[in-house]
Amino acid sequence: MTTQLQNITYSGQKIDDFDTFDILPDYLKDFYSHQNGLIAYHGGLHIRGCVLIPKWHSLGYLWLGELKISDLFDCITPNDIPIAQDCFGDQYLIRDNQIIRLLAETGDLELLGMDFNDFIKQVGANPIETLNVENVDRFDLHPGQLLSVIPPFCIKSDSERLIKPIDSEERLRFLSYLSGQIRNLPDGSAIEFETE
Repeated sequence: MTTQLQNITYSGQKIDDFDTFDILPDYLKDFYSHQNGLIAYHGGLHIRGCVLIPKWHSLGYLWLGELKISDLFDCITPNDIPIAQDCFGDQYLIRDNQIIRLLAETGDLELLGMDFNDFIKQVGANPIETLNVENVDRFDLHPGQLLSVIPPFCIKSDSERLIKPIDSEERLRFLSYLSGQIRNLPDGSAIEFETE
């Protein structure tokens, strides 16, 4: 399968993490044989690659390594493959050969009703709507960064949201902390944020 995505601003180097590559399903091996991960749509989509470094691009690091997505979010299992993320840190994972979306602020899951190839086609046909990343091109988002949003989108606020690029690992750890803190709060609970 060749990549049907456009506006690619980063392409992963050659595969060097064969421990991860070798345990992937065949359709992912086919994808990675043509394109070892990428960033597209001004950072709106990041598909991780089978690389050892940089860690922010490493599928193995987030799936099997030190920073396991399954350790950060209770609803994710070690068998879920954290294939991609959007610019805000929502995760796209493969579970039973279907794409699921982790809404990382709340830790909720969405079943998208499509497999990986359909997901790539859908994003290629309509990236803004599929990824919900309108206006991401306003930000100077570099590889290895995600957008921090304070107050988070999941919180009703009259305050203007501060949106800025930060290190992707820092953003993922914050989202893990946030979702863990608000998981059991009833709707309408007051939450206070400290900003720098």
